[in-house]
Parts: sequence; structure tokens; C-alpha cells
Amino acid sequence: MRMRFIWLSGLCGIFGSILNLVMVFAASIISPWFRWDTNALSDMGTGEVSLIFNSAMILGGFFNFLFALGIREKLGGEGLQKYGVILIMLGSVSLALVGIFTVSYPIYHGIVALDTFILPPIGFILIGLSSKQSTIKKFSIITGIAALMTILILPVILLILPFNVGFAVPEIIEGLIVAVWIIFMGINLLKYPQKTPLRTNG
Repeated sequence: MRMRFIWLSGLCGIFGSILNLVMVFAASIISPWFRWDTNALSDMGTGEVSLIFNSAMILGGFFNFLFALGIREKLGGEGLQKYGVILIMLGSVSLALVGIFTVSYPIYHGIVALDTFILPPIGFILIGLSSKQSTIKKFSIITGIAALMTILILPVILLILPFNVGFAVPEIIEGLIVAVWIIFMGINLLKYPQKTPLRTNG
């Protein structure tokens, strides 16, 4: 049962990440007013494509949470990885809540959106720092740092440079980085059991 659950959680991570991105891009394409040079992704949470966008957030959060449960089951519940997984789970819940607390609820939306962007990358870094496997350690730390820099530093750089770029651009770039990590780890879960485990240091 444990082996099957871990395998299914890996599948959820891969499927959920791809589905989320496909639905967001689909919403941006069919939206009559959305522009990458002026809008944020959350602007699609209201209006003609709100059902598609908000469903993408809710489904993405749901599948990511199941994925995080599998990561917890595989890694165990000790040390830095424990807190890393908790942050990923909280970020997954926040992602789902983005589809509920849209920009029509600015305070709540701001809180859950910030958690969605910040918590999972920090979780990746914590998992990477505690990993015994060199590939997972390096990949997790690099993607975690890259995601944080994309959402915290890139918007400032874009404001300074003479380009018309909306906040949607760093948002989708960070989303792609997060999806790459989830898919990478999801593939590892699909390979379970392996002779070389994902288990990390305590």
C-alpha cells in the first residue's frame, strides 16, 4: 500500500503541474483582454476565463498536496526535510486558495498568493540541504534559489529596465521552475522502490 501511494503521489505531481500550466496558458490565450506586458496572472481570476484559471489553481493545489504527501512518506519526518515538505504542503493549500480568494478579495488574495510563491521554493532548499543524494541536493537548492530570485528580484529588474513587462512574466517563470522541480521529484517517486533511496539526513 505504501509503495502504491508513493507511486500515485508522484503521478499526481507530474500530472498536476502539467495540467496547471496548460490551463493557465489556455486561459491567457483565449482571454480577450489579458496581456503579458501589463497584467498579472491573477487578473484572470475574474472575468471571461475565471472558471478556467481558478480551476487551474484549485486542481494544481490539490494534486501538489497529494504529491507532497508522497514526498513526506518517502523522505520521512525528521530534520530539515520535514519542514521543507510542510512548506510545500502549505504552498499547495495556498495555491488552491488563490482560485477561491481571487483579486476581488485583495487582502486574502495577497496573503495566499505570496505564500504560493515563497513557501515551496524555501521547501525545496530545505530538502536539498538535507539530502544525501548529490543530484537531488544540487537540483533542489538551485531550483529553490532560482524560483525565489525570479519572484523577488526579477520584478525589480524589469521595473528598472525600459521594457513593458507585466507581473505575469516573473509569475509564470517561477511557476515553470516549480513545475520542473515537482516533475523531477515526481519521476523519482515513480521509480520507487529503488536501491538508492530519496531519504535524507535527519
